[in-house]
This record gives sequence, C-alpha cells and structure tokens, in this order.
Amino acid sequence: MIDRRYIASVVSHPTPRNPEAVPRVLLLSMYPLDRGLWGATTRITHMRDALARRVSLDVVSGARLGRTAALGRYLARRRLSGLRGIYVESSTALPGPMDLAFMGGARAAGISVVTYIRDAYQLFDEYRLGSAKARVARHLFRPAVRSLMLASSTVAFPSRGLAVATLGTHRGRRAALLPPGARVADAPPVDPAARAILFVGALKHAASGGTTLVNAMEIARRSVPDLRLIAISRPGEGLPQPHPQWLDPRHAEGTQIDGLLADVLATVIPRPRTPYNDLAIPIKLMDYLGYARPMVVTDAAETARIVSEARSGIVTGDDPEALAAGIVAVAAAEPAAIEAWGSAAGEAARANGWDLRAQQVLDLLGIQP
Repeated sequence: MIDRRYIASVVSHPTPRNPEAVPRVLLLSMYPLDRGLWGATTRITHMRDALARRVSLDVVSGARLGRTAALGRYLARRRLSGLRGIYVESSTALPGPMDLAFMGGARAAGISVVTYIRDAYQLFDEYRLGSAKARVARHLFRPAVRSLMLASSTVAFPSRGLAVATLGTHRGRRAALLPPGARVADAPPVDPAARAILFVGALKHAASGGTTLVNAMEIARRSVPDLRLIAISRPGEGLPQPHPQWLDPRHAEGTQIDGLLADVLATVIPRPRTPYNDLAIPIKLMDYLGYARPMVVTDAAETARIVSEARSGIVTGDDPEALAAGIVAVAAAEPAAIEAWGSAAGEAARANGWDLRAQQVLDLLGIQP
C-alpha cells in the first residue's frame, strides 16, 4: 500500500502519552517511500516501523529535490531542537548538498548521525558499462562516501566485504554492520507435497540469474515434471511473452506474497557468482528466511554463508545444471528434511528480525529507549 505521506515528506509518528520520556529520532530516507516495496524501500519501511515501535520517530523522505525542500521545512519547524539522533538510509545516487549540510550541521550541534551505505556496486567491474551519467556517478562515488563519513558519527554497511571494498581494509574492518533484517511471514508450514518454486526479483536481468533459473527449471522438470516457478517481479522486469507453461508470473509485494506461500515448496536465488555478489547480501535472502521454506541458492559467498549457517537449504554452483540438481534434491527429499529446512529458515528469521536491527541502530546512536 502506497502511503502518500512519504512523498518528499516530513512525518512525525504518534508519540506515547509522555513524549518527554521518549527519545525522538529522525529517519532520513534518500529514497521516496511512495513507490511500492522493492529492495531499498522494503528495508527502509521495515526499519521505519521497527524504530517507531521504540522511539518517537520523525521521517523525512523523497528524491533529492523534494527531499531538499522537506529538510528545509524540518529546519523551519525547529525540529532539530530536542532531537536525539539521526539515522540516514543513503541511496545509490549521490547525496545532495542539503543532505550533507543538514547532517553536518546536526552533528556539529551534538546530535549523533548514523549513515547506512547500502551498496558499492559502482566499484565492481561487472557494472562498468552504462550511461554517461552512470560513469560520472562511479567517478564521484568515493568522494560522496567520504562526504557522508565526514557528516556522520558512524557509517554502517550490510556486510564486512562491502565495507572493506568501500573504505579499505583498515577502516572497513572497523565499520559497523547492519545486515538486512527478516520478517516472519504469516503463512502455513511448508507442505512437502507442494511443487512451486518461488523467485522474487528481476527475472529478465542477467545480474539476477534469471536466464540461469529458467534453464535450470527446464532441466529440473525432466526429473520432476510437475515443478512450476512462481516469479514475482516488478512491472517490466519479468520475462517477455510467450512464457513457458510452468512459469507463473506475478506482481506482489510485502505481505501480499504471504498468500502465495501455501503452494511453495522452496525459494531460489540464482545469482551468478561474481566479486560483487560474493560481498552483497540480497534483501530477498532475509525475506526468504521469513517464508520458512527450504532455500536453494548459488554459492555467492555471503549468501552461501548465511544459508549454510542457518542450515536452511542447499547451496549449489551458479550454472543451470547445478542449480537444477539443487531444486530436484529438495523436491525429492524426505518430508522430514523439507520440514527441517523450513523450520531452520524460520528460526533464522526470528533471530534476525527488524526489531533487532532497529535496536542496533539505536545502540549506534547511543540511545536507550
């Protein structure tokens, strides 16, 4: 559901009856929160809601121009007075002058500022091609990160590898970590007789492994003919027509996906193993844990580590034959093994919930609600 309040907005969430006893925190989102739930906005929306359960929360969000105006309104209303901390969700676009001036001014006034740097794809060879605008953004990425660091008390990353790649070994090893959180879905336990495999993402993009997954499903169906793929993609990111009969394309987000899970045997992440994918943690990975289904993932390092430590599924190679073998292995597994994988995924989700991530943000800000 789109909340029109978050279009280049300034929003104050309701405060408890004794607001003086509750710390007030600002969430500065460098993404608009009115355009549906996808990777970045899924994370920010969950973090927003978890923070609002703990503190009195202000939210400023929007694209750069609208966000600049919203920050101006925030200052005009003297909302910095009494503010205990600022949590910034940066975007993959460059921060604007107003963002940096606002953050630096708040820090100079003694307000803690924690900035989450969600990505560093600009530094990796697989993203070297692109428009002139994209090339300029790559050139300016490190200076932008340095500017964010100067305006922040603390910077945080989703993984240690991305921190090291961005900041260098010494600083990267000391950076704070804020991996994606997980939401436990409202869905029945996995049914070992189910035959749908669930993929969420841009099926048509090579970086998501869409072609590998389609080829893997064709191979897997030779052994398990009733397998089908539920592919949830944003408009324009699915496969073009005509679709294979076993492909069920959907548009859904957030809790809408929960209603599909009764038919889902396993979830799949088919990303190719690359230097970037080895360091990144897909937000969908944590969502999948919350679906409490067995997981079949390729062996990108961070993804493989999380699934292996959780004992929530099977790690395969990143070619169609290996991925197909993993899918078939889940489909042919004993019910007890399927249920154990699903249960382990759910346990890992509960141990990595958004409430925990919100508390980590408050700890970094030095705030005890």
